[in-house]
Amino acid sequence: MSWQEELRKLDEELASGRLSADDYRVRRDQVLSSAVGQPDAQQSQPQQQQPGGQSGDNTNSADSTQVIAPISPAQGVPQQAPDNSADRTQAVPPWQPQQADPNRTQHVPPPQNPQTPYSPPGGFPGPASPAGGFPQHQPQWNAPESDQSPPWGGGDLPPLVPSGDQGWIQQGPESFNDKPKKGNGAKIGAIVAAVVVLAGIAFGAYMLWGRDSGGGQAEPTTSQAPPTSQAPPDPLGVANLPGQAENYDTIKTFDQVPALNYLVSAEQSVYETAQASDVRFVVRKLDDGSRVLMLLTKVNSPTAAQNAADQLLSIQIRNGATRLTTAPDGVLASYFDTKDGNPAQVRGHYAHDDVVVRIEVDNPTSVQTAETDFASILNSQLKVLPADA
Repeated sequence: MSWQEELRKLDEELASGRLSADDYRVRRDQVLSSAVGQPDAQQSQPQQQQPGGQSGDNTNSADSTQVIAPISPAQGVPQQAPDNSADRTQAVPPWQPQQADPNRTQHVPPPQNPQTPYSPPGGFPGPASPAGGFPQHQPQWNAPESDQSPPWGGGDLPPLVPSGDQGWIQQGPESFNDKPKKGNGAKIGAIVAAVVVLAGIAFGAYMLWGRDSGGGQAEPTTSQAPPTSQAPPDPLGVANLPGQAENYDTIKTFDQVPALNYLVSAEQSVYETAQASDVRFVVRKLDDGSRVLMLLTKVNSPTAAQNAADQLLSIQIRNGATRLTTAPDGVLASYFDTKDGNPAQVRGHYAHDDVVVRIEVDNPTSVQTAETDFASILNSQLKVLPADA
């Protein structure tokens, strides 16, 4: 097999993808080198094309390749520059009709000038390029343009400039590492100034409040205001009652109550058994003719207060009173209707802690009016001293 046929075979393998570009160049250089080592008589001279597209060497295939032997200069044949492109080039005679193959890449040299030497596609040794320059690469049909953009940028960044150009542009992560850091001096100066200002403030605070003026322990810089003491609630508190008040402010202890002739003997005994002590007696006269009487008595314990309220209700029921079922929880109430010239009366008792609360409303003509006034006064007093459950 001649070296021309070996080159054509390499071309077909490269076009079909069975041979990589690097392997193709290595094997092509080997074939061309072996062709150069043959005697000059074995090198094929270009034959004149016969009419009808037939050549003298029976090259009937459209893919056959003919190479015109270069005119060797006096100092040897120049060496072709290394081919860094992945596209193979092949030298063929000018204007030789061939069948187009989209899967092959061919190199078509410019029209031959017998007086202008060119570099054959073989890589002959030689330090200088021929006078006419190397043949130009023919563009590959239907081949996409090579992407000159960096791998990290894709198609969004401009292509890289050749490495020999002095105006090359940095792209990628290394360009950020080479940027000069600006403003470090200003930042350091600002930090130093802030530290100085804070140190001055701390020193001033120490001079004003931190130093011991001598002798005793330094007073704290901040003094906590003493908690505002609220007066304890009045255990015998009375609600704001309507009507005209009758003054009984001098009655302060239970020993003064018997002189009022307000309690019957059985009721007085209940209070004495509970060890009654402090009292408050309030009397109001309402506009509708009703009269309100309220007696608040402190006893020795909450249990004694609850027992006293229960016993006082029992005394009312034994004396003919009727139980008032509409009273709130914890309030034990009863009533008398008007009879024999006696006014209607509603009376209730309840315990608040260790205090016995007694509320009474009398009306000379109507028990309903007495009940209405009793409910109003009771609701007001429960807000001040709630009834124990």
